[in-house]
Amino acid sequence: MTKSILIVAAERGLGLGLARQFFDRGWTVVGTARSGADTDDLRRVGETDPDRLAIATIDVTDTGQIAPFLASLGSSRFDVIFMNAGIWGAQHQSVLEATDEEFAEIMLTNTFGPMRLARRLLGKLAPEGTLAFMSSHRGSIAINVEGGLELYRASKVASNMLARGIYAENRERRLTVLSVHPGWVSTAMGTLNGTVDAEIELEPSVRGVADVVEKYMGSGQNLYLDYRDNRLDW
Repeated sequence: MTKSILIVAAERGLGLGLARQFFDRGWTVVGTARSGADTDDLRRVGETDPDRLAIATIDVTDTGQIAPFLASLGSSRFDVIFMNAGIWGAQHQSVLEATDEEFAEIMLTNTFGPMRLARRLLGKLAPEGTLAFMSSHRGSIAINVEGGLELYRASKVASNMLARGIYAENRERRLTVLSVHPGWVSTAMGTLNGTVDAEIELEPSVRGVADVVEKYMGSGQNLYLDYRDNRLDW
């Protein structure tokens, strides 16, 4: 039976790479984009088999879009739901410099928006389904020995904590919850639009992330991993 995945924020970067990776592995893929976003690249992912690719519209920061989005999914059930929405936030990344608006934007986009939507999507998961979040090694408290990047770190630490909460509350249904660090990837976000060097190209990153998802999906575990299948300290 064909496996299915919903990827939230799939029109570019890591999300687009994941859509292509899972599609090429034979999965049925539903990828989302914000209203008005360019979805041509995402649509091209499914050119060889259009029945296995669909595009839906959602902005995780807008609570008013959740109900129409859920309705657009109809009776669909997914083996995996992957929450990829995220931003780097203010380039200065300083708690001292951040405005209220900058802090609210990164927390809503990286943490509360995705978590709110993820909870609403639990009913769209197949039995013993898997909920995955695009995390970061910057979300680890234990391995933060250099400081800095305060806004981004805070949003990812909070994401990991709230993902753990979803797992704890749904353990009886054998829900799997994965928080996955993709590496510092050569995308617009990963390079801050070309101002910094990335550590890894897109394809090996998304290939590794997909491998991790396929390995642990349905396991009933809550894991914090990188794309090479290394366990990360919380």
